Amino acid sequence: MKKAFYIGCLVGGIMGVVIALSMDLLLGGAVGSGWREAVAHDFGALFGRTFDLNSFFVLSVVFVIIGFIAAFGALVGGICAVMVARLLSFLTKEH
Repeated sequence: MKKAFYIGCLVGGIMGVVIALSMDLLLGGAVGSGWREAVAHDFGALFGRTFDLNSFFVLSVVFVIIGFIAAFGALVGGICAVMVARLLSFLTKEH
């Protein structure tokens, strides 16, 4: 089960990062903003000043957010992989 969990974590984490970045690249122009614009706008409203989209602060927060998305995707992927592995082991077990 450990092997299935680790493989699921790897696949889930990669899928989380790919989906988050593809949403930014493909849908960023359609909905009006991407990750950087959203972070800069939210922190501008929070702190009362404007932040440049390429500032270190904005980029570091974007990396942290995408890291959280990757971690959550890895956790969900690991859990799903263990569930599938247990199901397949029950189905292939001989009585």
